[in-house]
Amino acid sequence: MQHPAPGLERLARLDILLVRHAEPLPVGSPDHPEDERPLTDAGRAAAEELADQLDGVYLSAVYSSPYARARQTVEPAARRHDREVLILDDLRERRLTTTSLPNWREHLELSWRDHDYALEGAESGRDAQRRALGVLNLLRVRHPDGGRLLVGSHGNLISLILHALEPGVDAAFHLAMPMPALYWLEHDGLAWRVMAGHGVDRLAAGKD
Repeated sequence: MQHPAPGLERLARLDILLVRHAEPLPVGSPDHPEDERPLTDAGRAAAEELADQLDGVYLSAVYSSPYARARQTVEPAARRHDREVLILDDLRERRLTTTSLPNWREHLELSWRDHDYALEGAESGRDAQRRALGVLNLLRVRHPDGGRLLVGSHGNLISLILHALEPGVDAAFHLAMPMPALYWLEHDGLAWRVMAGHGVDRLAAGKD
C-alpha cells in the first residue's frame, strides 16, 4: 500500500467560529479612543448569550482582535471554556479613514467597488483582505491537528474574509451584518469554505 510522502499528509479538519463583536459605545464617545471603545450593557449581555450558545461546543482555543469590543465579545465564552484569549493584531478592523468623515458610507461603498481604493493613510480592501487571509493561514499552521477555534474580529474585515470565499459578499452584506454575528468556516484539510452564518445551529450534530 502506498503512503503519502512525509510532510504531504492531509491536515485534520479545522473549524473557525468567526465572530463580529457585539454592540460597542458609539464612535466619538468621550474618554474612549476608537480602538478601546468597550461594549455597551446590551453588548455585554449579547456576549453572554453567545457564550450560552457555545456551551457544550468544544473550543480548542480562543483568539481576538486587540480592540476592546472584539475582545470583550469572546471573553465570556473563553472564561467558561477555561481558555485564554489570544490576541492577534492582524484581526484588527480595517482602517477605512484616519479622520472623521460624514460621508464615510460613500467611501466604504466605493472601496467595495474598487478594492485598491484607499484614503490617505488608510487601508485598501485588497490589503485588508490579504492581511485577514494571512490570519487564516496562520491559524491553520498553528492547529495542524484540527479542532474548533473561536475568533473575535470586526464587520469589515470579516466581510472581506467571506468575500474571498464567497464572491457575492458585498458592501450591502457588510452594512446589514448584525452585532454580534457568527460565521462558521471549515478547512477540510485542503481549502476553506463557509458552512453557515449568524448562528451555531449546524454545529449541533458535532457537539463533543
